[in-house]
Amino acid sequence: MLGVATQCASPRPPQKTLEGLAALLGSAAGVSVPPQAIAWEPSRGAVADALFGRSVLFLGASKPGEPRDVFRAFVRVSLDGKPIAVQRVRNLTDTPVGDDTGLEVAEEHAVFATLAFGRIQGITVLELSGVRGDDKPPSLLDRLLLAITAFQQTGSPWGIGRSDIVLDVPARRASMKLGRDRLAIDFGEAGRELSYELRTRRLRTSEGGQPYAARAIPLAYASKSLVVWGVDTLRAEIGALPIAWIENKVFGARDTVKRTTYAIFSSAKDTRLRHGGNAQAALPLSASKLGDDAATWPPPPIPSLWTETRPGEGQWQPVTYPFLEPLPGVTGRAPAYFQETFIRPDPKRPYSVLHLIAMDMRQLELGMQAGFEDPKPLTGPPGEGRLPQEPAILSRVVAAFNGAFKTTHGKYGMMVDRRVLVPPVAGAATVIVTEDHDVGLGSWPQSTDIPEEFVSFRQNLDPLVEDGAANPTGRFVWGWQLEGTSVMTQRTALCVTPEGNLYYAFGTEIDGPTLGQALRQAGCSYGIHLDMNPLHCGFVYSDIVNVKKGEYTFKVAQSDMNMNPDRYVRWSPKDFFYVMVRDAVPRDPSGVRWQADGGAQPPPAWLPGLFSGKATVGELEVDLFSFEKGRVDWKVRAGTLEPTTIGSAPHELQLAGSDAHRVLAAVGLGHTTGATRYGIAFQGKASLELRTAYATLVVGGGLPRLIPPGARPDLLPGEDAVQLPLLVDDGRLTEHASDHGPLRARAAMCVTPTGRVVVARAKHDSSDPLAALLVRIGCRWVVELDRGSQHPAFLHRAGTPMPPTGGYETSVLYALGRVMQPHAFRWKAQGAVASTRPTGFDVPAPKPRSESATADTSDAASAR
Repeated sequence: MLGVATQCASPRPPQKTLEGLAALLGSAAGVSVPPQAIAWEPSRGAVADALFGRSVLFLGASKPGEPRDVFRAFVRVSLDGKPIAVQRVRNLTDTPVGDDTGLEVAEEHAVFATLAFGRIQGITVLELSGVRGDDKPPSLLDRLLLAITAFQQTGSPWGIGRSDIVLDVPARRASMKLGRDRLAIDFGEAGRELSYELRTRRLRTSEGGQPYAARAIPLAYASKSLVVWGVDTLRAEIGALPIAWIENKVFGARDTVKRTTYAIFSSAKDTRLRHGGNAQAALPLSASKLGDDAATWPPPPIPSLWTETRPGEGQWQPVTYPFLEPLPGVTGRAPAYFQETFIRPDPKRPYSVLHLIAMDMRQLELGMQAGFEDPKPLTGPPGEGRLPQEPAILSRVVAAFNGAFKTTHGKYGMMVDRRVLVPPVAGAATVIVTEDHDVGLGSWPQSTDIPEEFVSFRQNLDPLVEDGAANPTGRFVWGWQLEGTSVMTQRTALCVTPEGNLYYAFGTEIDGPTLGQALRQAGCSYGIHLDMNPLHCGFVYSDIVNVKKGEYTFKVAQSDMNMNPDRYVRWSPKDFFYVMVRDAVPRDPSGVRWQADGGAQPPPAWLPGLFSGKATVGELEVDLFSFEKGRVDWKVRAGTLEPTTIGSAPHELQLAGSDAHRVLAAVGLGHTTGATRYGIAFQGKASLELRTAYATLVVGGGLPRLIPPGARPDLLPGEDAVQLPLLVDDGRLTEHASDHGPLRARAAMCVTPTGRVVVARAKHDSSDPLAALLVRIGCRWVVELDRGSQHPAFLHRAGTPMPPTGGYETSVLYALGRVMQPHAFRWKAQGAVASTRPTGFDVPAPKPRSESATADTSDAASAR
């Protein structure tokens, strides 16, 4: 009777049509399902399909026209194939900003593409037979946990294997054809046809070559702590609030016990506070003295809260592990690029220690990677979850440390190598990495645009410290908790100092507000909260020789960092940062073998900033000289043969004051003539009129810049300018470049997109070969170093037999040595961020199969 009653109460099965199945699936998943967006997986047999359900993949959206996700469900069907009921519905992608399209199934594989920002971001291949054995963790316990997670995420304990074809250059459209052994992809662009072998997961071009801007990344699962797995699994089933309640009670009870125990057994002198517990901030260093290598490194000592300090408290100590990679291109003894210390920042808990690791950002670069689980992308494929495999990166990695919160805890933004996983959140604390390999920390502006110069960014919460103020927004929720200021647990942070160095902070028992006070105490100008809780946090010193052979060395910075030290080189479920030694030697497309020039170098002398090289153009040998960005200041001085104009500002002929003692190079410019009348200006005032017919080199206001003919340059008060003939205009040689004349020493100069100044010199009857060579180096605009007088070109170097002099008959461009500034800074966006890169929030989500980006399949999905 009960069975009859249940049968009568059940809804009437739909008709055996695609429309009926779409309605049934849409009702079960709570989404709109187009009939043509359904694809059955292979049958497991009529009996199994009737009892347990036949698996089916389909595309669904919250409403028609919205971005779609790929869903999986198990449909019980009758013996004649009629749908009866839907069970175990799972959203396999859950990418609200990305639109999944082109779903196709062929035997044991499925494929679909993801559209975002009007472009195809990636293509995903699913292995419906389950996760491969090679992709599973080695231990039986980890495999059992994976089976439970797989059932939770895919509806079956064997799960679904996945490989993502990530497009570093997104495509407008793609045609995909899924066969028995391979997937063929045609982007409609010459040279971008791809072939993906399903068994070997090998991605090549259709002709067998290396694919352009595309990588195949199989999803492999690493071992996961039972505690972390349990928390994540329970959070997915019962929600975040119950887990937060449990954490609050557990960590709160532990803190109470420890405080009580310490109060009973500690001596009175251990708890005496200095200045009432109001810690003095570390004093900033001065970079005013040329040649003072201690101007920015090591960091200054950190004052203590306590009258009785522990040995080494607040005093920086160098990290000198022998396996740490030295800097390439260094010509002297460089100081240790990592320093460590600790402080006790909590006036209520004298035992609470915060460990700090300082990074010398003159010598180091920062990169970031997304985990294969988090941040959960809103736009397409997940992250790789491991260090980049390029040898040029792996060979320079010296450390890695944890990233920020899971996507479920705020959906804070992340972009890796210009691929947006989660769009930025306005006002969130942010770490940015620019195309010049500089690192900035600051709050995202009230805009969702991403500047073109940004390569990667990561966000989390509000700032811990900002311009000397700890917790400037007054935030009290630093992680998931129900009450109080935040739980006492492991927490990490990253901050930048006014000198431009980065600090990584790790505390075992600390809350959010105290962490902010600690960063202020350490002298940070801006700080961001990273991850929290045991097993998620840690800093690992690294030396990676060969990943495949297991040739690497890892050492956690502190024994309290109870994490697997090799997680970042293998498979990390969460995002992380990695630290590389900076390569001081210039790299450009020309293939020139640059070496440190033998003359005087800017400080610090052990890290060269002036390089020389040679190149051959035909039979002509060209001497090259490179001034690295930020290593010199530039000044223009007039030659004694420069004509004057009555009523105009006087020429400046010589350097004055300390500038005369900082000269590293003098580059001859010739002088203007009555026929050419090239302009020149000093301190923002023209001595000879700046004419719009000529190119203008402007220096003194930051990076040198070349202004092409056609615009009258607007100079700032401290800027010098000199006009010169243009040899290359936006990558194209001008007619002047091909002009022939007497055989003499000639020179040309350019500013590369990365800010390097490059000078080319040779003896020839034309400047054409010099201009062509500088284009090969990467320059778009090139000027000839001759204002019309046809003087022999020269470059005089300090520390050589031909040093610069105090005055010349020709005009001269002087390079003045300056103290090197670290490549990290306090980033402050001015209003809306200027950009041409949309993030998706200010652009309508892509419509299914839109005209701007499409993904086509060879066969329409059908219900079988």
